[in-house]
Amino acid sequence: MTKVEGLGEFGLLERIKPYIGAHAADDDAAVVHDGHGGFTVASCDMFVEGVHFDLRWMSAADAGWRSLALALGDIAAKGAEPSWALTSIAIPRAWPVDNLTGLYEGMAALAEKTRLEIVGGDMSAIEGPAVLSITVAGRTESKPLSRAEARAGWAVAVTGPLGAASVALRAHHLLRLEPKLAEGRRLNELGLCCGDISDGLVREMQKFADFSGAGSVIRAADVPVAEGATWEDALMSGEEAELVCAGPEDAIKRAGLRPIGVMTGEPAVEVIGADEKPVHLRLAGYDHFA
Repeated sequence: MTKVEGLGEFGLLERIKPYIGAHAADDDAAVVHDGHGGFTVASCDMFVEGVHFDLRWMSAADAGWRSLALALGDIAAKGAEPSWALTSIAIPRAWPVDNLTGLYEGMAALAEKTRLEIVGGDMSAIEGPAVLSITVAGRTESKPLSRAEARAGWAVAVTGPLGAASVALRAHHLLRLEPKLAEGRRLNELGLCCGDISDGLVREMQKFADFSGAGSVIRAADVPVAEGATWEDALMSGEEAELVCAGPEDAIKRAGLRPIGVMTGEPAVEVIGADEKPVHLRLAGYDHFA
């Protein structure tokens, strides 16, 4: 019997493709025509206690804010305006009630700031760690490009320094992430194809390659690095609020961004150093099922 462990996320996606819509696996977010001249963008994320948030060193409110901020990454990447969210949670029976109300306090604070309405959800009991599931939806007037539409020859850029999440995790210092919603709208209006960096930059470029067949060469020396972070952090740190985008180089430059790499015709992601030699990474980002 084949087990899920070791197959990787994309290996599992291949197994379930026959049972989902034809375009459902083209991206992390679903884009559906709303019948009113625009498009609904929807995404679902799951956050497991001890994996995605740790209440031993962060407050429940911080964990709630952080979870919703990461869920909104796909909405930001598609240039959509947040509309509503559904939040479901499996609650450990031994949890203090304050943990539950704290999570919702944090989510509500960010929802108010981003003009998002939490419209419902579900609750269940669980013996193990808490599991929070957030479905977010937004709207955009124009259809955003999916990762499957990325093309060889396009330049690659990021919206800001990377690696801050790794620095904060090592120090047990919480960052209140701010989803790049306005930046995402601007980049999509310029015709760029964007993705969030929830699993790390290299991992995100692997998603571009898996969806489109176009790999990339990333120049490590050109990747902006957050204060206190290493270049390895910048390449592999997940749970970042920044976005990565790909498109014609002139469009990247019109966006005010500096190219850090280029899309290629081979479905492989390569990182090169200042000497243009390949850089070998111990890890390429986070995959729950690798």
